[in-house]
Amino acid sequence: MTNPVVLRHALGRAVAVAGWAAVLGWLVATRPAGGAGLLFAAAASGLLWAVCWRPAVVIDDAAVTVRNPLRNVRIGWSALDDASFGWSLRLRAGDVVCRAAAAPGPASMSALYDRHVTPGGVLERDAVALAGRRPAPALLAVRQRWEARRFEPSGEVAAAPAVASIAVLAASAVLLIAAALTG
Repeated sequence: MTNPVVLRHALGRAVAVAGWAAVLGWLVATRPAGGAGLLFAAAASGLLWAVCWRPAVVIDDAAVTVRNPLRNVRIGWSALDDASFGWSLRLRAGDVVCRAAAAPGPASMSALYDRHVTPGGVLERDAVALAGRRPAPALLAVRQRWEARRFEPSGEVAAAPAVASIAVLAASAVLLIAAALTG
């Protein structure tokens, strides 16, 4: 039994932290009157958590799980038909196709933020052009575990709404409306 591998989008995490810091800084600097400022801050925090912080790809011995903002998909290794990459990790199991928001590839905008492309962290034009030809780390991780486990009996495909994330998004929408009405 090996440890699960959890892949997350580093840029998404950085955006969430920067957003939370900006909201906190705004609250401290402006000290908005009434509760509208706190309602807005809570709504922004929920949106950042659901869209930027929560998405992940979890790879364990039994299956690969894609946690997107609105849907969770768990695919057992024996049920997985294809793992490929375009702008993000794409998994197909029968009629179920999912893309992982947490696993953008080097062919996407994340190549511009990859400071490990060249020695010393210098981003060069040629490095960005070559980034699209490198295999994506998420795809490599999925394919390695899939090759090792594809013939072992494992769970089937389970796609379900991401209830916690949807609840946070709905609450954030309500809080934004309440902030607009009280502000």
